[in-house]
Amino acid sequence: MAEQDIREDQMTVSSSVDYVRGLKGKDSVLIRPGNLPHPNTGGQVVNGILIKGKWYRIAIGRNGTYPCSGIFNIGNRYNNAYPTAVLFYVFASGYFDKSFISKLASSDVVYINKARVLYGKSPLISYLDIYVIGNIQNDFYISASCLMNFELQTPEEVGETIPEGYSVKEVAF
Repeated sequence: MAEQDIREDQMTVSSSVDYVRGLKGKDSVLIRPGNLPHPNTGGQVVNGILIKGKWYRIAIGRNGTYPCSGIFNIGNRYNNAYPTAVLFYVFASGYFDKSFISKLASSDVVYINKARVLYGKSPLISYLDIYVIGNIQNDFYISASCLMNFELQTPEEVGETIPEGYSVKEVAF
C-alpha cells in the first residue's frame, strides 16, 4: 500500500496489480482487480485452416427455447489468396420460423460465400455453419461479439446434409 501520493509521471508501469485505488464517498479505498465490474461482451476469436468446398461449424447455441444471436467477422490471412473479410449478424430461434442471417459488410471478394443457421424446437440446439470457396486451403480468423447464447468454437468440418428435425436458413454472400 502506498504511504504517500506519487505523481503519475513517477509511477512504475505494470501489466498487473494487487489493488486499484478508488473513491467510496469521500474515502479512498483499495479494490482487488477481480472485484471490479467488467461487462461480458461475449467476444471471442478462433482460427483454423479451412479447405475449399467444405462446410464448417463455427458456433453452437442453446436449445430452441432460447434466442441465439451474435455478430461474426471472418477473414483470411494472405497465404493462398489475398486477405478478405465478411461481417454478418445471425439470429436463431427454434420457434416461429424467424431465424435469419444478415450480411453487414464485406470485401469485394469473399472466400466464405455461404452461412447457414440450423435450428429446431427444444431439445434441439442451434448451430452456425459456413461454406468455404477460397483457394485450396487458407488460414481463417473468426471473431464474434455481442454473443447471446451462442458459443464460438474452433471450426469443425460438417456434412452438407441437414440433421432430422432441424430447419435451416442459408444465405449466400
